[in-house]
Formats: sequence, C-alpha cells, structure tokens
Amino acid sequence: MTRVLITGGRGMLGRALLERQPAGLVVLTADLPEVDVASAEAVRECFRDFGPDTVVHCAAMTDVDGCETDPQAAWRANVEASKTVAAACRESVRLVALSTDFVFDGRQTRPYTEADAPAPLSVYGGTKLAGEERVRALAANHAIVRTAWAFAPWGRNFVLAILRAAREQGRLRVVTDQVGSPTYALDLADALWTLAATDGRGTFHVTNAGVVSRYDFAREIVAAAGMAEVPVEPICSADLGQPATRPAYSALASTRRPALRHYGEALAECLGRMAY
Repeated sequence: MTRVLITGGRGMLGRALLERQPAGLVVLTADLPEVDVASAEAVRECFRDFGPDTVVHCAAMTDVDGCETDPQAAWRANVEASKTVAAACRESVRLVALSTDFVFDGRQTRPYTEADAPAPLSVYGGTKLAGEERVRALAANHAIVRTAWAFAPWGRNFVLAILRAAREQGRLRVVTDQVGSPTYALDLADALWTLAATDGRGTFHVTNAGVVSRYDFAREIVAAAGMAEVPVEPICSADLGQPATRPAYSALASTRRPALRHYGEALAECLGRMAY
C-alpha cells in the first residue's frame, strides 16, 4: 500500500485531507507538538519510522499578521520546514507542497497563472515563496500547489469569521478592495489527492471557480445562511490598520488543470454541514 505522510494534519486542510482520503492508503499525520517538521532530526526520524512514498506538506504559519509581527517564527514554519521536508524527500519521495496567492503583489486585473512572476508584499507571502524555492531545489518529484481563501466547516477561515460576527455583532464591516478566489478545503483536498497519485511536476494553481471581493463574498455568505438582514458596510483595507499588506487582486487561474466547481456551490455545501 502507498504510504502518505501529511504535515500539518490537525489544520483545516489536514482535516479535509483525512476526510477525503482515498481507499488503499496508509496515512500518517505529523503535527506539533509531537513532530516539529522544521527540525531535520524529527523529520528524519519520522521518515525512518514510517517510510512515506508521498508527502503532502500542509504545515505552515498562515496567520498573515502574525507572520508580519514575528518574522523569525514565520521563516522557521514556512521556509525551514519546507526545506527540511523537501530535503528528506529528495529524489524518491513524491512531495505535494501547499503555497498561496499571497506570493503575488495584486497589481494585475486578471487572475494570476502559473507563468506570472511572484512579488510578495508581506512576510507571509515572502516566506511562502522562499519555501517554494526550497522545494524546487531539493525535491525532484514535487508539485507546488498555490491556493487561495480556503474555507471549511471548521478551523479559522473567512466564512466562519463572517458568520460569527453576524451572530454576535449583528452587523459587518468588510473590505471591498481585496479580490480573490474562495476555495473549499474539501474540494482542494480531492485535487491534492489526485496530484499526489500522479507524476505531474512543477507549480499548479488550484481554486474553486469564480472571482469575488471580500465584501461581496461576505454578502453571499450571510444571504446563503439566512441572515440577509445583517447589514454589511463596505470599507477599505486601510481602515483596518492590519500589520500586513494584502494583495488587492490575488485571484488565481490555472493553465495546467481545470478549476474546481464554482465557489458558490461549494459554499452551499459547506453551510449545509454547519450549525449556525
């Protein structure tokens, strides 16, 4: 049986991968505090004991503002961990590594493809790009998957944050000047399992179809959840005073594989699984 190691197995995407796990695999998750994937010794021990054929590397520091205020922690989680995992994979182990739309500066007015040049604006985007570079340099059989705006019925994500604020505050303030590609973690998990089982190499963009602003997406979320009466005030990113700069337009498109179903259909499925 194929043996698959998932780093960051307790995270939102790790949980989605476990739920959508295909039959016929032996799967092990590695996550803090038991396994520190930024530690070469810990990763070597994990590889020695488990002997993975494939690694899906989801572990990361994804708190964008937290990365900005603690760049050393971001570098360790997003660069050193990617380097350590990629070095352990080397020639023989298939590596599928997750990256982000935040590697782009958001100055385009069309979706970014795999051929567009990255230019990150934040520590988070910069460390994820540096992690990509380590994967390309060290793991021969790799696929780097950039995704965006992931949401699920669990974990920390925009959909849950909007629903919580709508319930607790009765009104919302959401930015109009951030545009991207919402992506359902369970749909992404299916795509990752497909890539893990193939020999496709290089960089891939994987998101649900559709492009939307944070503001319009928030309005769609509350309407689909039966809370259309909750007012949504449009604001600008500058009004929030966040430490990290977000790309204004970071929608992704792929020249290498078809997009997933429309994010609106995925949102309806996600809400159907939640109690709110």
